[in-house]
Amino acid sequence: MSRTLHRIRHRLGDPILARAGRGMVVTPRGIELRERVHLLVREAEELFSSGEVDAMASAWRNFVLLVDDGYAGVLAPRLMSYDYPQIPGATFHFMSASQADPDALREGTAALEIGRVHSFSPELRVENLLFSRYVAVVRAGHELLDGTIDVERFANASHIDVLEADAAGAAVDSSLAKYDLRRRVTMTTHHYTTAFPVIGQTDLVAIAPEVILHPGLFKAGLRSFGLPIPATPVAIRMAWHPRSEADPAHAWLRSRVRDTLGSCIPENGQSSD
Repeated sequence: MSRTLHRIRHRLGDPILARAGRGMVVTPRGIELRERVHLLVREAEELFSSGEVDAMASAWRNFVLLVDDGYAGVLAPRLMSYDYPQIPGATFHFMSASQADPDALREGTAALEIGRVHSFSPELRVENLLFSRYVAVVRAGHELLDGTIDVERFANASHIDVLEADAAGAAVDSSLAKYDLRRRVTMTTHHYTTAFPVIGQTDLVAIAPEVILHPGLFKAGLRSFGLPIPATPVAIRMAWHPRSEADPAHAWLRSRVRDTLGSCIPENGQSSD
């Protein structure tokens, strides 16, 4: 405080506070400035307290979200179901992370990347949201849902491989190799959005992160069960550029994504492990 008071005295050419006995008294110049200082302090408090509200209320924003295949089906319905009057002008654009410009976050053309995160860079903020186990997905009534699902029976089933989620197949194949087994892959596709309808009408089996299995899939007749072999869980992450760190609207978006994915592990549609 003494340094601050010294600077004030120097700038104003007045002691502001003068010693009187054991205490201090305000000088006439200090009394003259007191009300003006109070007004300035109140204005500053209003500026900082209302800044976030004003920024949110006036934000006319286009949020571009780079999302891994399968995650948009979980994230979009839950994100759009939020009551968000704070940003009435917000529009959300979901794009495939694998097909996006790798510099989109750095260049400011995208707000977030969500999923396994392809844009690793020292200048980006990357947050782990959760770790999701892999499960097998089949149609209701599939023969694998009857009886014990052992490793050999699982491997010999007809599998559909989702190439964009190559980590899923790799996680399972490395475990099967320890049993001298490999999956019998009879179809490949780049996207779960293609794989799931096929699974619903055939006996094919897909391996998918449990987190992407939204209620609509179970209503459409799909079922899931735990794998009969260990597989390393997949890390679901969120990445953004530091320029958006303090932006109230962007902070709100990160919070909503965090809350959404943190509560979307399916609670139904599964057989016992």
